[in-house]
Amino acid sequence: MSIVTVQLGQCGNQIGFEVFDTLFSDSHDFQGLCSKKENEAYQASCQERFFREEENGVPVARAVLIDMEPKVINQTLTKASQSGRWKYGQHACFCQKQGSGNNWAYGRNFHSLCASDTSTDETKDLL
Repeated sequence: MSIVTVQLGQCGNQIGFEVFDTLFSDSHDFQGLCSKKENEAYQASCQERFFREEENGVPVARAVLIDMEPKVINQTLTKASQSGRWKYGQHACFCQKQGSGNNWAYGRNFHSLCASDTSTDETKDLL
């Protein structure tokens, strides 16, 4: 069974990157802390559940990145692709041109109205 993560906001996107980077490292580490059989099962599980492969063999994280401003999402996408090991999907992010200026109420009452349908559709596309 696949898992799709929703990385929400600056914190969610930064932590989400670290989670996927760790999962990728774990799935390619051949010196696990358990038996060889258990380690192979864990690696296969990580690869199957958290990543899909493009035709060229590059692993793509099963994630939707959401933020109201593009800065953190662009940094996260760039960091993943520059690793050369895995990346995020090309259309798996949603952001607007401006953020909420650290004003939660403004983001909730203004941005969420137009963002919820779009981000829900993007998540469904990954399923």
